[in-house]
Amino acid sequence: MATSRVYRQRRRAESTAETRRRIMDAVRDLLERGEFHRSSVEEIAERAGVARATLYQHFGSRLGLVDAICQSFSENPSMAALKASRELEDPAEAAVELVRQAMRFWAAEEALHRNLYGLATIDDAARDFVRRQGADRRSYAERVLRRLREAGRLRRGIGENEALALLLLLTSFKTYEELRAAGLSLAQAEELAVAQVRELVGG
Repeated sequence: MATSRVYRQRRRAESTAETRRRIMDAVRDLLERGEFHRSSVEEIAERAGVARATLYQHFGSRLGLVDAICQSFSENPSMAALKASRELEDPAEAAVELVRQAMRFWAAEEALHRNLYGLATIDDAARDFVRRQGADRRSYAERVLRRLREAGRLRRGIGENEALALLLLLTSFKTYEELRAAGLSLAQAEELAVAQVRELVGG
């Protein structure tokens, strides 16, 4: 009996995970196609092959769907490296890696972010996503800046507000977009941004 119960529980967990994956895949597809803002919850559920009630059970709302997409970014290797960069032993290298991995993360999720950022003016879920992502990015930059200051690694003559502004600029999706639109490859965009950080930290 115990073995049978464990088996049923495992099957339910697998079924739940598969349902969530199908819904998330449908949302990602719509976002990357630029069609999410025109799609109702019913249409998203239909695309995922689930009932509307099932979608609400798992995510609650359109905001919940976008929030789940945001949480899924933690599985991206560049996002993991970006977060880890804050704790590198050398604070100057932490600043460099913060910017380098931000560029790589934007590249990995480019189509999705382009549409989410474009939707932020008309879609509450996208607007909240952009706000929260910006707050996270600022906290990462502030952590790195604090370590630079404590280690005395900021170049003489550069104020903390100026340094923070530069880190925010270099880690933003808009900066990534502009550099790529100018014809730079990802590697070229990375190196240009990293060069600016090395000027900031004096090495």
